[in-house]
Amino acid sequence: MNIRKYSYAVIFIMAALYACNNDDDGDDAAAVVPPRDLAEQQADEIEVIENYLSTHFYTLVDNPANPDYKIALFDTIAGENSGRQPLSLSDSLETKTITRNDVEYTLHILNLRKGAPGERQPTFADSTLVTYRGELFYDNQDRDGDGIPNLADIDSKEDGSDFGDDETPVTRPDADGDGIADDSDVDNPDLAGQPDSDGDGIIDDKDPVDNNNPNRRVFDNRDVPLWFDQVGIEVLGWRETLVDYKGASGFLEREDGTVDYNDDFGSFVVFIPSGLAYFASPPGGSGIPRYSPLIFNIQLYAVNEADHDRDGIPSYLEDLDNDRNVLDADDNTDGDNAANYQDSDDDNDGTLTRDEITLVAGAMDDGIVTLDEITFYDDDGDGVPNHLDSDDRDSKNE
Repeated sequence: MNIRKYSYAVIFIMAALYACNNDDDGDDAAAVVPPRDLAEQQADEIEVIENYLSTHFYTLVDNPANPDYKIALFDTIAGENSGRQPLSLSDSLETKTITRNDVEYTLHILNLRKGAPGERQPTFADSTLVTYRGELFYDNQDRDGDGIPNLADIDSKEDGSDFGDDETPVTRPDADGDGIADDSDVDNPDLAGQPDSDGDGIIDDKDPVDNNNPNRRVFDNRDVPLWFDQVGIEVLGWRETLVDYKGASGFLEREDGTVDYNDDFGSFVVFIPSGLAYFASPPGGSGIPRYSPLIFNIQLYAVNEADHDRDGIPSYLEDLDNDRNVLDADDNTDGDNAANYQDSDDDNDGTLTRDEITLVAGAMDDGIVTLDEITFYDDDGDGVPNHLDSDDRDSKNE
């Protein structure tokens, strides 16, 4: 079975996934607030994420914008759904541990399909063809993530700030102990007859969220396959999950230029803590709050090995310190304004990198260059390969 044909542009999209500045204006922008401690924030978020996984279930529903893959929708286990299996007990749920900045994070991954056997998995520096849907765990109006909007929450003010303080906590009256303040609770006899359109137990006047809208927490969505450069994706949890999946086994190109990918592409949902997403600096205008864990539903169709500077060395092999990041200073041998993966002359010795290495015959015919297909030289025997050593500049390809 082939997925339905779609015309897509082979371009790199500057979307919410990519690093960008949070353009705040006015007096608030002048007040610089120090970011929270990474480890303390992660400790707080563990409880939020685990609580979400234990209180929510998922269903796969048809995607009206692209019927070739289904959307994973999440809902609370309550009422008519009280018998549903929580995400935390799903056989498809996996975890992956990532350490960054000395903080250990856990990615929770709902594995829907790994992709076609025999296909190449992307590296952290490759180009990938994907569709995706990004959403928040809870609505923006729910500061403490308990599923009750601030307006109706017993322990939050309208703006989401706490009542009282840590030493003298204060809550609003809640006669039936359900976490919904009495002035918002449909169970309160004094509010008899007040409408509750979405049936969540909160009167409409105090409920800014329509729980019947499955897209209410979506901040970004791409239904047509698009190419993304893994290097530029700021959401580390996305990159570190995608590298474990594979694309489709093949595709059919139509006469009109559209492409059908086989229906065996990789598909998953990943639950990402904010320390592996945007943390304190979400993109301006994205609708993503600061310190917000994120959910991404991703389909992977194809992978292209990237050699950004076309020097014969795949970009992932230009990660000299093996930290899965080619953008840092440790991966810029000559200290200029281009990291090695973008630098055609890594050591700035006047001899192009591609002329200081050799590739075996036909190495690039399949679009993939492996380490064993590259010969590196060290003419002066100092342990530094020629292309990274300004003392060695003889061309090997004359």
